[in-house]
Amino acid sequence: MPYALYVCLQDEDKIASFMMEAATGQLTPTAAVPVAGGPSVLALSPDRQVLYVGHRGQPAISSFRIDPATGGLTPQGTVASTHAPTFLAPDRTGRYMLSA
Repeated sequence: MPYALYVCLQDEDKIASFMMEAATGQLTPTAAVPVAGGPSVLALSPDRQVLYVGHRGQPAISSFRIDPATGGLTPQGTVASTHAPTFLAPDRTGRYMLSA
């Protein structure tokens, strides 16, 4: 899998993705995925196949499948949260998510 960088653009309701050149560290923009509700915090699953996103405007947590060849994101689902998450961390097994 190529090196990928994901950046939440909260005020624009999207996640920007970049590919990184391993030798130079140069970033190349690849896509912008719309994510309603003010995406704010990110967490990666232990197997690096899922990106979790916390929403501030509409408290929730979403998951996106990561394409191993391109780093592209495909929405999987969203669950509502009582409060906007400010921290996300999956456990080592990937079965549980800590949200603060």
